[in-house]
This record gives sequence, structure tokens and C-alpha cells, in this order.
Amino acid sequence: MSRIVIPQMKKQGKGAVVNIASSAHWIPTPLAAVYGATKRYVRSLSLAMERELFKYNINVQCVEPWFVRTELIQFSDILSRNKYFGTPVDTFTRSAVFILGKTLETTGYWTHAIMTFFGKLAPEWLAIRGFHFISNYVRKDYLRNQLEGKEN
Repeated sequence: MSRIVIPQMKKQGKGAVVNIASSAHWIPTPLAAVYGATKRYVRSLSLAMERELFKYNINVQCVEPWFVRTELIQFSDILSRNKYFGTPVDTFTRSAVFILGKTLETTGYWTHAIMTFFGKLAPEWLAIRGFHFISNYVRKDYLRNQLEGKEN
């Protein structure tokens, strides 16, 4: 998509590209290793594109949220109904759009920024174990929901 729109943005001398990654990029993610690695790629791509395009007045921003109530997390009651972990899509998008052009990277919403801040304070080995604990908990929630759905 960038190859299609960036030439037009260069001609106009302005524009914005928003890439959606995930906070899962900043720490190895047990039970979601491929997901975390692809989000790390999106972050790297975004920062490289920003450097390439800044002279054309094109903003490139990487949004790195935690859990947003989308179809991706509907499998888990914990994530999709929790008011701290699962931010509603409309609330999140309103906040993320407000931040556009103000920073290269953002979590998109203030509660996500707090979780990232405290997560990065922990030593890497502890953060990996913490993420593994959370991943296991969410996985069990998913499996329980699948089992209950098949029994009904």
C-alpha cells in the first residue's frame, strides 16, 4: 500500500503513514513468538521509513498498543471484557489519531503507555516470565471457552 500512496504524498509534500505493530515487539513473547517477531519487523520498517521520508514532510508513525477490543482478542473473556487490558476500539482510535504527527512511536492510549513503562522497568528475564504467565492464562481461558462452546 505504501508503494501506491507514497509517490503521491511526495508530490504533495506532505502525508502520513501509520503502521500498527504491538507492544509484544519489545520483549520475547512465549506462546506468541512469531507474532512478536513480526511486530518487531513492523517497528523497524516504520523507523526506517520515517528516516527516508522525513525530508518530504511525510510523518511515519508506529502504533504499538497492548490489547484493543477487536476480533483478534474476542476468544478471551479476560481480554475482551477487562476495562484495563481491553481498550474499546473507538476510545483507542480517537486517542491514537490525536497523537499522529507528535511522535514516531506510541502505544496509542495512556493505559497502554503505563503498562509499557512498568513492563520495561523489569529485567528482561522477568518480563519474559511475566509475559509467559499472562500468555498461559489467556490460553487456558481460550481453551475453556472452546470446551464450553462445544458442550452447549
